[in-house]
Amino acid sequence: MATTPGIKTKPRTRKAPAKQKVTATSPVVSQTQAQLDAHERECAARYSSVLDKLGALDKRMFRMEALHMASIIAVIGLVLATLLR
Repeated sequence: MATTPGIKTKPRTRKAPAKQKVTATSPVVSQTQAQLDAHERECAARYSSVLDKLGALDKRMFRMEALHMASIIAVIGLVLATLLR
């Protein structure tokens, strides 16, 4: 660790975390499991929503790509028609 001349610093020490007493593990485990189950349900619903939106975007991008290709073909056709006159 680099130090700046003239500035004194104390070395940092970490304190051990205080130990927590767990008296009954069964209610804690069941409460944690219930929270995890609820979290999984929420994530599943959110994931389903994201997949639906991606499906709609995929269709929209396909339509935009088709319009883009049609416009390119039209421009090339017009350029060829103009040059062949």
